[in-house]
Amino acid sequence: MTALLERVIPGQDVHRGRVARLTIAHAGADLFQAAVPALIPFFVAERGMTYADAGLLVLAGSLASSVMQPLAGVVGDRVRAAWLQPLGLVLAGGGLLAATMLHSFAAIAVALLLGGLGVAIFHPEAFRATRAAAAASPGAALGVFALGGNIGFALGPSLVVPLGAAYGIEAAGAVAVIPLAGALLLGRGIDSELAEPEPDEPGAAPLPSDWRTFGFATLGATAAAGVLFGLMAFAPVWFDETLGAGVGLGSAAVTGMLLAGAVGTYAAGALGDRHGRRPVVLVSVLALVPLSAVLPLTGPLLAVVLLIVIGLVLEGIFYPLVIVAQDGLPRHAGLAAGMALGLSVGIAAGTTSLLGVLVDANGPVAALWGCAVMAAVALGAGALAVRRPH
Repeated sequence: MTALLERVIPGQDVHRGRVARLTIAHAGADLFQAAVPALIPFFVAERGMTYADAGLLVLAGSLASSVMQPLAGVVGDRVRAAWLQPLGLVLAGGGLLAATMLHSFAAIAVALLLGGLGVAIFHPEAFRATRAAAAASPGAALGVFALGGNIGFALGPSLVVPLGAAYGIEAAGAVAVIPLAGALLLGRGIDSELAEPEPDEPGAAPLPSDWRTFGFATLGATAAAGVLFGLMAFAPVWFDETLGAGVGLGSAAVTGMLLAGAVGTYAAGALGDRHGRRPVVLVSVLALVPLSAVLPLTGPLLAVVLLIVIGLVLEGIFYPLVIVAQDGLPRHAGLAAGMALGLSVGIAAGTTSLLGVLVDANGPVAALWGCAVMAAVALGAGALAVRRPH
């Protein structure tokens, strides 16, 4: 395991064991976000809810995890406490477990709000800790960290659905053991030496904040995430209703896009460490725009290929821009991570409702054109975020 980590996160002074623990913990945090939507049919069948009520519960958990991340980042900037990471996982795991044990709508909503708050607390601090542990290889380390999140997203529904179908919603709550185990793992490994140095240490010049870079990087990350969510939601519908290829092929193409994204996250991070964030972001966004513009004009087989390539380049934009956003606010790294990681994803997820309006009026191909527009926004914002200083 040590030799493998040395290969994927090269460089001196990298605390690879800490990165590995944070990666496993990230899987637990993102499992919460993927598991909650998978509980919808069980809320309906076993708790007597309508689908609208169950959808509101999912919204409660999602809003808490995305909207509260900037605030959690601000608190982390002031407190700078490693214990916030396991605390977030305890809240996420406990909230998920309680939601499957409780019966009233209000009680379940409170449990999921607490779980979402835990996710919000975890992400900015875990992102900060991963960068601190990575020394001169933040891109590669964050690529590994992101892979943990991808695994968590995959594990959520793949564990919840069979457990719930076989033994009931209470059994589905057993998946909460994963974030709780992550909390124990982080609690054992907390090391104050890995905390970021204070930006205003005596004798050191205060590091300036570049709000312009932060703003454009966050906008670019939000637009890139919007493309991803839009294609996840509407590409299968487009395959079925417009191309006549069936929703199955469309779903398989989206799965391929997400798997390629996991590869792209690590590749972009490692290339960014080696060649700088600017060329990686520029090449990725320059590739995304024509790929997104051509996609609505293609047939089924070429569309599958294009979606896989889009997944690869999309992740070459998102995490590098999150790093750029955080570099823009060195004295407010938690706030930057909370905005670029949490709030941006929440806003991006919300754009699917706007794309849905386009689909209702003009058919599913309109959503793809909407994604192409967001890709152009990502290009403009990303280019401004990584422009060379004068």
